[in-house]
Parts: sequence; structure tokens; C-alpha cells
Amino acid sequence: MEVLNHSLWLMFSYQSVGFFFYMLYLHFQKKSVTRLLFGFFMLNLGLTGFLAHIHLYTHNATLFILFPLVFSISLTLTPLFYLHHKSLLVKDFQLRSIDLKHFVPAFVMFILITPFWVLIITNHVEYLDSVYGLFLLKNIPGRQTWLIEFIVKSILSLQLLIYLIYNLKQYKIFYNQLPENNSKDIKIYLSGIQIFAVSFLILMGLLIGHTLIHESGEQLSSTLFIAALLSLNIGLAYFGVRFEDNHLYNCQCETDNSPFVKTDFLKADDKDIQELKSSNIHHQEEEKYCSSCLCENLKEELLASLLFLMKQKEPFTDSKIKIDDIAEMLNTNTKYLSQVINERFGKNFHTFLNDYRCAKVIKLFHDPEYDDYSIEGISSTCGFNSRSSFVASFKKYSGKLPSEYRNSLISKTKSAK
Repeated sequence: MEVLNHSLWLMFSYQSVGFFFYMLYLHFQKKSVTRLLFGFFMLNLGLTGFLAHIHLYTHNATLFILFPLVFSISLTLTPLFYLHHKSLLVKDFQLRSIDLKHFVPAFVMFILITPFWVLIITNHVEYLDSVYGLFLLKNIPGRQTWLIEFIVKSILSLQLLIYLIYNLKQYKIFYNQLPENNSKDIKIYLSGIQIFAVSFLILMGLLIGHTLIHESGEQLSSTLFIAALLSLNIGLAYFGVRFEDNHLYNCQCETDNSPFVKTDFLKADDKDIQELKSSNIHHQEEEKYCSSCLCENLKEELLASLLFLMKQKEPFTDSKIKIDDIAEMLNTNTKYLSQVINERFGKNFHTFLNDYRCAKVIKLFHDPEYDDYSIEGISSTCGFNSRSSFVASFKKYSGKLPSEYRNSLISKTKSAK
């Protein structure tokens, strides 16, 4: 029975790594962040299973050196699954550098266990107790027991709770975007995602408790345990292959009545909507957006929210503001935001932002409270961080250099007196 359990653990590991290569193959066929994230999740799951089985069964002492890696790798599983799940719920999801924060615990754990390998490789095992202190216990005959394993499992359990809350918030945002009469495809798709997430929670719970089940001494319990892992792993892989980035949103666009998610402060009033309709904005559809899933009513609501944000919050006064930040404020993605700005205004995001800054500069030129400010000081206040960029943008926007424009205002003021 022990040989069978040993074989099943190896099967679980090889199976997960095999799914990783298959996801990688699908990713190269059709670029998909969703499948790439799921592929790395399966790879790390397979590595975790392999390292766990090294700990459970007698192996060459050289292989046991690798076991501490399970502490770091296991801490990447929940974040990877969360990002994969988020990519299913967010249209055109893209990984950003800020997403690296999810892997900080794993990186810190890797740093903490590095001395273990250094001392083993340099043959200074006697210093292990000095380095790790309480974390390394030797009171169980025949094998070292790591207190840090229980700490990692506690952190992993806490991770599950925290990311469960994150996912519930993501669901709340997502459901606000759905039409009231959801299509049958959307309901089936959401049910699949929910089953997918529950399977992951069960899988992680089993992995956390693998040592306790193995050390109970009941071989049948261990067999049932690893059999459950294999079944859930196959189920997860099935859903991972079936889920595609745009399927859910294609269903939404077919209804053509999906409301854009509205934040609490980005609700344009009637006056703003009227200004939006009467403004002379660019309506030329570009060929590159022909395949976009962004429907007309979504474009109008996103545009209204964008104009309201720029008017009320003036985020352009921050010289470090990026399109990702504006998209996050609007609860949308950078692709949609860029499309709306390009189609409606005929300009890119950088030019769009600088035009607002130039308008703000002109407003401050007319404000007596800013008469003592230098031109550079006013441009900096309005969000410009480069004199050359400011002068070029202002000349293009107003037809005059900033100094010319301000001098003409001063001349008009003196002549009026």
C-alpha cells in the first residue's frame, strides 16, 4: 500500500507538470494571460506535491535538501490562483508590476531558508540550531521536524482567507457589470468558475493537512487522500483548459445592454451628459478596434465617467499619473480607456492629459492669486514635469508660447486700467 501511495504522489506531481506544458502550448497558440497564469499554478502545484512526497517517504538524503523549497513554492499557489481567477472576471486583464506584491511572502520565505542550503552544502550542519533556533526541532527520533512547517501552513491558511475576501470583492464588481437578464451561457460559465474555486479550496485544504493524514499510520486514509488530490487536479485542469479570456465578455456584448460599472463618485449628472453630447469630439472608428467587445452604450458611460473624473478630481495635476491609475479609478482596463480616448478625441492618452493640463494653466493665468507665480511654477502645479514638454504642448494647444500668452494677458489688464 505504501508503494501505491508513493506512486500516486509521483503521478500527482508529473500530472501537474504535464498540465503546465499543455497550458504553455495553448498559450503559444493563442496568447492568453489566463492560461499562462494557470499553467504556472499547475507547475508550482506539481513541484509542491513532489517536494511533499520527498518529506513523506524515505529518499536519498540529497533530495531531502530540496524539501524546504516547498515552503516558498506553496506560498505562490494562492496568489497565482487568485490572479488567474481575476483574469477570468476582468476583461483584457494584464499583469502589472504591482502584481508582484502577491509574491512577497514567498520571496521572504526563500530568503529565510537560504542559510539552510548554505550550511548543508558547506558541511556546517552544526550551525543549523544556532541559525534557526526554535524553528528546527530534533526531539522526534529518526527525523528532523520543522516548526516552520506549521508556521507556513498557518500563513497559507491566512492567505486562503484573505484571497477569498479579495475574490468576493472582485465578484461584486463583476456582477455590477452584468445585465439584469443574464444569458444562459453567462450563468453556466459563472457556475463553472465557482466550482473551479471551491475545488481549489478543497485541494489546498488537503495539501495543508497532508502530513497529519500520512502520520496517522492508516495507509487507506493516505490512499484516499492522494486519490482525492488526483481527482481534483484533473477537474481543475479541465476547467483551466475550457476557460478562455474573452468568452464571458463576448456573451455580454451580444446582449448590447450591459451597463458599465459605476463607482460612487463617477456618476455624471444631466449637465455633464448634455455637455458631452454637444461637444465637438472625434467619432471616427479606427480599424484596429473593429474586433473590440466594448459596446456603444459602454463607451458612452465610460466617456461620461472619464469627463466627470477629469472635471471633479483633476487627476492630471499629478505629474506621475498613468493610464493604469485612471483606468483603476474608473473600474475599467487600459485597453478600453485608450480606445475611448482615441475614438472620441482622436488623440492618445498622453496628449489627452496634456490638453487638460494646458487648459488648467490658462485658467491659472487668469487667476489673480497666481500672478506672483512663475510660468514654471504654474506648469508644475498643473502636472507638467518638463519645461520642454510643457512649452510644446501649450504651443500646440493655444497657438502661442506660454510667455506670449501670459504677456498678452498682462497687456490687456494694463490697458483696461
